[in-house]
Amino acid sequence: MSDGHAGHDEELPILDPPQRVSGMRVPDGWTLPGKPSGLSAAAEDAWRQTGFLLAEDLRLNETDLDLQVRLVGAGYTPSARNMRMAAFASLWSRAFSCTSDAVGLIRRGGYQSALPLLRQAVEHVAAQTQLGSELDEFRVWAHRAYARHPESRAEEVGLGHYFGGEAIAGDDELRLIYRGASDLGRPNFGPTALFVANEASHARYPLNFADEAFHLGWAQLLLGWAQRIGVKQLHFGMHAREYFPAPDPLRERIVAHVRDAEAVLSDAGRCRLEEYVDEDGRRRHLLVQFRRMPSDAAKRVLL
Repeated sequence: MSDGHAGHDEELPILDPPQRVSGMRVPDGWTLPGKPSGLSAAAEDAWRQTGFLLAEDLRLNETDLDLQVRLVGAGYTPSARNMRMAAFASLWSRAFSCTSDAVGLIRRGGYQSALPLLRQAVEHVAAQTQLGSELDEFRVWAHRAYARHPESRAEEVGLGHYFGGEAIAGDDELRLIYRGASDLGRPNFGPTALFVANEASHARYPLNFADEAFHLGWAQLLLGWAQRIGVKQLHFGMHAREYFPAPDPLRERIVAHVRDAEAVLSDAGRCRLEEYVDEDGRRRHLLVQFRRMPSDAAKRVLL
């Protein structure tokens, strides 16, 4: 992972925003939240099974989040503390919270509830990447924001519509997660059946309403997605040294962590989602190594 810049905005004609970055608060470190109270018996078991069978995934996700807050904290360095940095850090904050919350849901068997959060995290990470060459859009919004709107008697913040679609499309790994999280999270019939009737077949449909039971395949897939998103976020921060000038020891820790994460994510025995192109040229989803428990036979599921 080499150093560089998030974008080349010095030639852009629009003046920097008028706001001053003050009172920036970044945690000193990060640990995953503890087990919530009031879990159902199934969610309690999912928490236990995830901690036992996927301890390394949880450790890597926690380490990733901890390194992220330490890296983004470098943005408070006086030379980096400006609204350009704040534009990236604001999106980073949202991606961070989505990922951390998603991991908490995955640990307790809330797999389908984690999907929208992972999709949002992809959007925010991609937006940072694309914003590097489109900072004028943020500058224009910031100059116009926080004015009074007489007709509605309101403070007009403005929507500031922005979407890093090109960055998602241009990244094979983020595109796969984004498309997968989108299709699995929507009310499509196939994914719905996998979540609420896991053992369904052509002959039976064993509905399990509000299922929170542990599922190794879903847990591996989604924790892997969370880790992949985290690696992308660290990659962005490391290349944005102008805005996040972290010291070399921290940067070395990040490089070592990414190496460990890549080794786990490349394990062929993990549940993963692949793109499958059928004979008609239609792009579909193929779940590989999909099983509820380690003792179950792994299967491939085409959606």
